[in-house]
Amino acid sequence: MKTGTRFSKEDWLALGLKQLSREGSAGLTVEALCNLAGRTRGSFYHHFNDHDGFIDLLLQAWKQRNTIDVADEILSQAPDKRAQHLSDLANHLDQDLERAVRQFAQSNKTAQRIVREVDGIRTEFVVGLYVDAGLAEDEARDIAQLEYAAFVGSQIVWPDMTAEQRVRLDRRFAGMVRQAFGLNDRTDKS
Repeated sequence: MKTGTRFSKEDWLALGLKQLSREGSAGLTVEALCNLAGRTRGSFYHHFNDHDGFIDLLLQAWKQRNTIDVADEILSQAPDKRAQHLSDLANHLDQDLERAVRQFAQSNKTAQRIVREVDGIRTEFVVGLYVDAGLAEDEARDIAQLEYAAFVGSQIVWPDMTAEQRVRLDRRFAGMVRQAFGLNDRTDKS
């Protein structure tokens, strides 16, 4: 990590996300983080009131980077390119981190709350894409929930699946939805 320079709050959060991805929640102890950073506990507590505050900010950073920033990037695309771009970005996220956050949410209430928020935001975002493509909202919601459940499930069932394999399956799913509902190419993720 950084030597000779101040270790910022953002540095601690980046280190925490990396540790969560690599080591799971066991890597998030203050001692483990300080050892890895080569910093003192005082340096850590200079930025965070307590460990719970760190965890909250850490998961908010994950939410921002892996959901809000992704959505903003997608919305900057032309409407006919959004679904394909979402597939590419979502399937290239750090899947180890995604799994680790979900596993952490099994034992930590803060993580559980933020994962639920993220799941809601992500699902509603996909609902919006399907509504924009011409589906009725109830159909769009059902399909978005199925698609998101498949996305999360594939991370758990096939943890070694490559991003390219996930993208291929996602595009096949999009093609089946397009064909089943007679949608035009605006929902084509290929």
